[in-house]
Amino acid sequence: MTLDLRPASSGDYTFALKLYLETIKPLAKVWDDWNDEEQAARFRSLWRPQDTWIVTLSERNIGWLEFRRTADEIFLKQLYIDPAHQRYGIGSRVLERIFKEHAGMAKSIALFVLRNNSALSFYKRHGFNIVREISSTFVMRRALERVI
Repeated sequence: MTLDLRPASSGDYTFALKLYLETIKPLAKVWDDWNDEEQAARFRSLWRPQDTWIVTLSERNIGWLEFRRTADEIFLKQLYIDPAHQRYGIGSRVLERIFKEHAGMAKSIALFVLRNNSALSFYKRHGFNIVREISSTFVMRRALERVI
């Protein structure tokens, strides 16, 4: 089975929204009132296909990520893997690819993660450290090593 990343297009919106709502709702509603329509509208206003990649497994969409470079840091805004495909090393392979492709281009990679998200331990295993706490969220950062 081939794991790949392909650039997102406007046609990926429905897939990305569905996966976002499915995975983040159980976590976010603990911290805030959840309204599906409001969240869908918020997602629509923040959807940036030009910064988004679709994770495919044998050409089947199974996840997506959004990241962009700011100054000398990569900001990983979103990373979602379909729950049926979690815990098989897919997220690890995606992160390793980002680390490798951006080594030497940025000093670090940063992200936000909800305190109650099991992904917190995933990010720690991949070298991210908590650098700040903001309400229900941790800010995490990892240095990117140069490839020589």
